[in-house]
Amino acid sequence: MFGNVNIDKMELKMKEYYSYRGYYCGLCKTIKTEYNNLCRLTLNYDMTFLIVLLSSLYEPQNKITNEKCMVHPVSKHLVIQNEITKYAASLNIMLSYYNLIDNWNDDKDFKSLSIAKLLEGHLKNISPELKEKEIKIKQLLNNLTLIEKQNVSDIDSASNEFGHIMEEIFVYKDDIWEKTLRKIGFFLGKYVYLIDAYDDMEKDLKNNSYNPFNLADEEDIDQYAANIITLNLSFLSEEIEKLPIEQDKGVIDNIIYSGMYKKIENIKNKKEQL
Repeated sequence: MFGNVNIDKMELKMKEYYSYRGYYCGLCKTIKTEYNNLCRLTLNYDMTFLIVLLSSLYEPQNKITNEKCMVHPVSKHLVIQNEITKYAASLNIMLSYYNLIDNWNDDKDFKSLSIAKLLEGHLKNISPELKEKEIKIKQLLNNLTLIEKQNVSDIDSASNEFGHIMEEIFVYKDDIWEKTLRKIGFFLGKYVYLIDAYDDMEKDLKNNSYNPFNLADEEDIDQYAANIITLNLSFLSEEIEKLPIEQDKGVIDNIIYSGMYKKIENIKNKKEQL
């Protein structure tokens, strides 16, 4: 389900791209340091967006280095880390674990189950202050599972639950920005759920798996899905514009106004070619 919140690289300035890659590499290194090398397999762009947004809002002290790694063994790459990187790394492990368990429950995917078992022990290393979030997220995931098992046709029922999950993730502090960050997380979570469902319609129909778009009584389901996802993105952008963000604003705008919209068009074009 994760991995659909990405940049449109061709539309980014070089400086903005290197900054984004720096946060991504910082998350990768933090996951390795805090957990282990294998856990880096769970790395996703959605958590990188979380880091960029929260770092732009709160402007924590960054640790900036240039390093080589297994992926880039020849030349050094920019690595940006801060307190939010560590927060995102823990959430990355937590969400990856529950997403893999969901894949196992839905499709009996043994690969997902095997990786989940490897991550299971690392959940104990998640900081105590995140345990409350984990409890809430598990309950919301249980709600989502129940909705899917009941084959609920209402588009908002399932996507709202995933939106509430992302709400918990985007609230970093109990401060004046909590309400706005909750809304950002909510609309982002709905986007993640809906874009994944839109992309998987044919596969889910073939596998007899739950997908709210396959249950919708609409003549042009592709246009219907694209319209709902686009509307949701407009709500997301409205909330982001409420934040006093200057640092890495170009990266955030690129993701929201180009990368995520482009994902909708790419899926729509792929479907038209089937």
